[in-house]
Amino acid sequence: MTSRSDALKATKGRAVASLFRKAQENLKLRNLLKCGGVALISLMFAHPVLAAGTDLLSSQNTTVNATFGSGSSIVKWFYLAEILFGIFIYIKTRSPLTFIGIPILIIATRVGFAIAS
Repeated sequence: MTSRSDALKATKGRAVASLFRKAQENLKLRNLLKCGGVALISLMFAHPVLAAGTDLLSSQNTTVNATFGSGSSIVKWFYLAEILFGIFIYIKTRSPLTFIGIPILIIATRVGFAIAS
């Protein structure tokens, strides 16, 4: 066993040495961002090409609403899969509390599909 006063070069106590190395790497990253990283990022976002303002997916609104909107077949199949999965989990665990998850999942997917459409 070797004992040195430098924690970064110690052969034993790797956890402490790795913490010091991570702290030094984070400090180097912070110094890089302070020097020129922030200026470079701000120049990238200030470029006039990035401020075009055209919606490239506007022509796909009807397709998305037909696929993921209310009353679409994907929503029905998703609800059916949730119910079948809830029954499967009930069979595996024999706990009636698993049926509480079905309405929670249906509400969550309803909100998700409403956001998507």
